[in-house]
Amino acid sequence: MVNLIVAIGKGNVIGIGNKLPWHYKEDMKYFKDTTMNKTVIMGEMTFKSIIGYLNKPLTGRKSVIATLSDYEYKGVEKTNDIISYLNNYPIDEEIFIIGGKIIYDLTLDIADKLYITHIDKEFDGDVFFRDIDYSKYKKISEKISGELNFSIYERVR
Repeated sequence: MVNLIVAIGKGNVIGIGNKLPWHYKEDMKYFKDTTMNKTVIMGEMTFKSIIGYLNKPLTGRKSVIATLSDYEYKGVEKTNDIISYLNNYPIDEEIFIIGGKIIYDLTLDIADKLYITHIDKEFDGDVFFRDIDYSKYKKISEKISGELNFSIYERVR
C-alpha cells in the first residue's frame, strides 16, 4: 500500500530552504510513530536534509532515495524510477512517500492513503504542495490538537 505523509501549512506551504518552516514536537512524534518499521521513500534533497539534521538516515525505517543522479549513501537503497519501484512494491506492505515536492507531485495520483497534518497557521515558504482533489478521497480519521489537524484520507475506488 502506497501512503503519502506530509504536513501542510496555510497556502499549501510545505518547505523553505530545503527545511520545514515549522517545528511541532507533536507532528514529529506523529511522523515517527506512523512511519516506524516501514519503508520510507524520498527524493535526494529530502534525504540530504535528514542527514544534515540527524547525521544519519531515519532510525527504525528502511530508507529509499528516488533520484536521477548518481548520488548514493551506504546502506540506503536507491531508485531512479519511483513509479516502477512503487508499482513493484508488495501490495500487502506499507510504504510511505515522505517528500519532497517533486516526489509528492509524482506520486499523489497513485497514493492509496494520505496522512496529512493540516497546520492552521501561515508560514513563509518557497515550496508548496499542489492542490488535492479531495473528492477522490474519504476522510477516515481526524484528530485536532491546537493548530494541528491530523487527518487520514483513503482513496475512493
